[in-house]
Amino acid sequence: LAYVGLSINRDVNSPIDVINAAGSKTALVVYQPGLSSFPRDVSYAFANGLAASGWRVELTTASSQAQSDLFNYSLLVLGFPIYGASPGTAIVRYIDRLSNLHGINVVIVACAAGSPGDSVDTMKQKAQAAGGTFKGSITLFSMAPNEGNGTATDIARQYGTQILP
Repeated sequence: LAYVGLSINRDVNSPIDVINAAGSKTALVVYQPGLSSFPRDVSYAFANGLAASGWRVELTTASSQAQSDLFNYSLLVLGFPIYGASPGTAIVRYIDRLSNLHGINVVIVACAAGSPGDSVDTMKQKAQAAGGTFKGSITLFSMAPNEGNGTATDIARQYGTQILP
């Protein structure tokens, strides 16, 4: 049990992946990996939806090395697993490090197995407290039916296509 606590609370450093380098505006997708690949898969599906709508998308994991100077971005997407009805601690640490979002639009992509609790509201409040403009959220479930057609990744991609640059 202690190993599980350590693995869900640690930062995971990763390089930045770029999707649709020729997009008209740039979105930064910062996600926290989970115990399964579900948060990563959903975050990448959402990013592919953004790219299909004309965004240049940069993806990375929530860590101390993740981009914190967001002047070059028009959209920040926060993807994370929910544990114990709370957002993962690595994504919380990331948003807490951001001192001023200067009004950047923020979208939340929450990944849950069970009850999401207040995790989306918690992250919304943190983004707004950092100066972000909340634009929407989606909560997708790995072990329960999701609203919409298709798999959770299909729904995430479709939601991403609705956010225009």
